Amino acid sequence: MLHRMIRYPLTVFVALFGLAVATAFGQTRIDPLVQRHWFETRTAHFNIYSCAATQDVFKLSARLEQFRDAYSLLAGAQAVTSPPIMVMAFPDVEAMQPFLPLYQGKPANLAGFFRRDSDENLIVLAFSGTNSTALDVIFHEYTHLLLRHNDLIWPLWLKEGMAEIYSTFEATGHEVRVGKPISHHLRILREEPPLPLAELFAVSHDSPHYNEREHQGMFYAESWLLTHYLMQSDNPARKAQFTRLTVLLRQGQTPEQAFTNAFRTSLPVMQNELRRYLERGQFTPVDMVVKADLSAPRALTTRGIAPAETCFQLGNELLRIGQLDTAEVYFLQAKKFAPTNPLPYEGLGLLAAEREKPAEAVLQLRESLQRGSGSFHVHYTYAKERYHLTADAQDRYTHLDKEAAAEIQNEIQKSISLMPSFGPAYELLGFFEMVQGDNLAEAESHLQKAIQLEPENQSYLLTLAQAQIIAQDGAAARQTLAPLRATHIDAKLRARAEEMIQEIGRQNPAH
Repeated sequence: MLHRMIRYPLTVFVALFGLAVATAFGQTRIDPLVQRHWFETRTAHFNIYSCAATQDVFKLSARLEQFRDAYSLLAGAQAVTSPPIMVMAFPDVEAMQPFLPLYQGKPANLAGFFRRDSDENLIVLAFSGTNSTALDVIFHEYTHLLLRHNDLIWPLWLKEGMAEIYSTFEATGHEVRVGKPISHHLRILREEPPLPLAELFAVSHDSPHYNEREHQGMFYAESWLLTHYLMQSDNPARKAQFTRLTVLLRQGQTPEQAFTNAFRTSLPVMQNELRRYLERGQFTPVDMVVKADLSAPRALTTRGIAPAETCFQLGNELLRIGQLDTAEVYFLQAKKFAPTNPLPYEGLGLLAAEREKPAEAVLQLRESLQRGSGSFHVHYTYAKERYHLTADAQDRYTHLDKEAAAEIQNEIQKSISLMPSFGPAYELLGFFEMVQGDNLAEAESHLQKAIQLEPENQSYLLTLAQAQIIAQDGAAARQTLAPLRATHIDAKLRARAEEMIQEIGRQNPAH
């Protein structure tokens, strides 16, 4: 009997707007936001849903593709490979407010945000008075996706500082420019005292400096300034040392240790250098040349979407930020609009899976598939929840009979055929094959593929090591688990890896 070690929960927030939205639906039958003219704009790599002005959305879609092309040419095609990217572009901040993540029970103070999931990446923003502001936000948010392989090791100041550097993206022909001075950051830095660097390094996603309006301005401004200084100052030693920082972070050093070791200086000395850089006021942008003409027009298609699909997309966005009760209201409204459409059942099924109700999830997702769903995520989640129903109370799995096994395996393979770059499907297939025990070599191959597609998802290493242990290859399992012993790894993953390494030692005392 094997234990299924990994589930895929989203962070759950308390739903602030559930009652208000439900009341609105009950009184008017249709949420005023849903009544607007919503449409989908699809480009080669983005699906944008909006009810804003079409010209704003078209400009946004073209600039997104331009940004992606530029980064691909600079960093390689692998750097921009990702699951589908959905953009929810609200017409204004007021319309976006109920769809923001919550901080202490209230909408976080965000002009836009990015959320990465294994099946779909979500970018949310609001068009404001000037289009450039909205584009700054979107470039900032998209940068988080492009730099996702550093997400586990980079401190928050560096992630946000790099995103701010790239938020000023401009392209003309074959030339790319990022890192221009940002006026509102400079104003804050000149009017307010900076955070001590030790305090800046300690800021996390739950910190007031990251979430509260009166604090976050300095955090973003100083993060931008420090990153800009390390990348673009006239101190060549600092530029060279900057590349060393990521190496030391990957080795497991704390952010402060890695920083002082990489730059061979103390934080107070670096703080003085940063102050002088600000006083000098010379912030040279980063100019780069690419082979392709980034000004070339981009192909796109657009279509209006019915209220049922609008409700599904809004509910899906709420589901992904943890507002589960409010998401359910939208999914149920979608079902009222179009009871034969597969999307409402997809939403309700994914919601049930998130609530860890596998029987309900299987029921709803089966309805979605029977009504014609072609979603790779529906096939995958149906298989995952169907498989979960075969586990015992401790989430342990055993060999299934041929008929039950075939249904689950077929659904996983359908998911992969629809989305060959979807890492979780390969991980689930590898785990399933490992439990079935018919072909351990295939199981290892699929698990290796999952790791290749999602190297940042280090929980996959545990599953691969488990397969290698079953195949009696303790040396390979120990090598697989070694990266999980680093101090920056999640404590639960690290503890489980240590347990498995000790078990390998007990089974193979000579090694």
